[in-house]
Amino acid sequence: MTTRGIRWLSECEWHFGVTFAHGLTAEELAVRLGAAPGSRPSVTAGAAIMLLTDADVGVARIGEVGGWAFAVEYGESRGTRHDVLKRVSRGGVTAVNLDPQAFHPPPMFSCAVDDDLVCSFGVGEEWRRWGSEPDLLQEDLKGAGVILPGGEYLATSGDRYSRRIALSLGVVEKRFGLSLPRDQVLDGALPLAVISGRPSLDTLDF
Repeated sequence: MTTRGIRWLSECEWHFGVTFAHGLTAEELAVRLGAAPGSRPSVTAGAAIMLLTDADVGVARIGEVGGWAFAVEYGESRGTRHDVLKRVSRGGVTAVNLDPQAFHPPPMFSCAVDDDLVCSFGVGEEWRRWGSEPDLLQEDLKGAGVILPGGEYLATSGDRYSRRIALSLGVVEKRFGLSLPRDQVLDGALPLAVISGRPSLDTLDF
């Protein structure tokens, strides 16, 4: 399993959204997603998930890598909302969201720049695109073999599906220079931000 980039998301039990921002610190990203400023305990993924006791609760574990801030979101994932993603991107920031859509595939990719939704599509269903520049990744998708020489899109099913998702995630990874530290995200501890709702933090070890 790959540990760098973002393609590894297709190889694991991907159930969390990820919002990236270029031009913000991790703390600034958390605040733009809805968190209040303040001290941030470092928690594991398991501890973050245990906070999801109500449907309106959203929490994120935040960090920075490769010049990008990231927020791994659980529960109410605000970065998946285009209005929120546009707000994150204000002031010349580039913001990218990956939403696994675990219960309603396909996963979704969205990119906003300076308060404008530039491009969004389903990963694996790239022929349906939205935004002010829907063809933003057109040539990249062709170069990766997602769009075939005849103009049709690569179609797979069954055990090849995760490889197909990885192919498109690779396009996003390369175009934006994105990376997400697998070991930290899956097994390590990262600073916690409460994005929405009022989860009880009493059980966390500060």
